[in-house]
Amino acid sequence: MMKHFSKIVFLTFIFAGKALLAQDEEPQTIRVKKESNLFKAAFDNTELRLMVIDRFGNAKENKIVSYTLWIKGKGDAKPLNGYSNSLSGEMINTLKKQTKATKIFFTEITAQEDDGHLTKLPNVVEAWFPECNNCEKDKRRK
Repeated sequence: MMKHFSKIVFLTFIFAGKALLAQDEEPQTIRVKKESNLFKAAFDNTELRLMVIDRFGNAKENKIVSYTLWIKGKGDAKPLNGYSNSLSGEMINTLKKQTKATKIFFTEITAQEDDGHLTKLPNVVEAWFPECNNCEKDKRRK
């Protein structure tokens, strides 16, 4: 019986010593990365504006703080800066002057989360098709 009692006392001192040493150590830090609810942006070519899409595929009314619109022209691309969900007048005029289908790129898109934090969204690549009255007359199908 005495043998078991001495083992129990010995083990108690070992665990008590480890507990005292553990209190002196600095606790480890746990880093948590907030996962954004916003997933991507999409171009609405009927209303000429950018929309924010959440991770479930729903259109959201979050504000787009800034972006750069690139309109690919003949051999070059023209950058235009935007600061809201709607395209600026200059952007709309430049798009309406296009005489043939062209690619447009929205880059460096920054949107505002529901809690006010800013988040970067992936680039958007779209095709812009001009109105037929802007098309080159000799190349239209008859």
